[in-house]
Amino acid sequence: MKLFITTLAFIIAIVNCSFAGTETPSPVNFPKTLSNSLKEEKRLFEVEAAKVCACQVLRVTSKNENETLIAVFAQGTNNGDLSAGFASATTVVEKEKKHLKGLFYDKVQTAENLTAPTRCSVLYKEIQTKYSQVRMYDVLDADALSKLHNK
Repeated sequence: MKLFITTLAFIIAIVNCSFAGTETPSPVNFPKTLSNSLKEEKRLFEVEAAKVCACQVLRVTSKNENETLIAVFAQGTNNGDLSAGFASATTVVEKEKKHLKGLFYDKVQTAENLTAPTRCSVLYKEIQTKYSQVRMYDVLDADALSKLHNK
């Protein structure tokens, strides 16, 4: 058996050598994997920035809908000044509340105002335990919207 395997390996080596040219082999381009592409962009190993979240739980009614609980969130980056982060996120939520009242709902009442030095997904899970029927309206980007409104 060893003789057969050795002979077969020798024949394969001779066949490979006889068909090989004198040119250098062409490079093989393998497709990038997700981790390789993320490593190149340095996203895989970046520390995620701390977030702040502001939320208003609203009781809304319209001609087509009975009273419903919705939660409007604004999430911003925590740059070390929590009061400034909360203020910009709260301002974004207040502006969105005005848009909701002006465009979609006849009656909008604030059930609760919340702020937390965390991601809005964590705050939403906490709100769901208190208000079982709450629906998430949106998570707004407080950083981008604050820059947009300040221009």
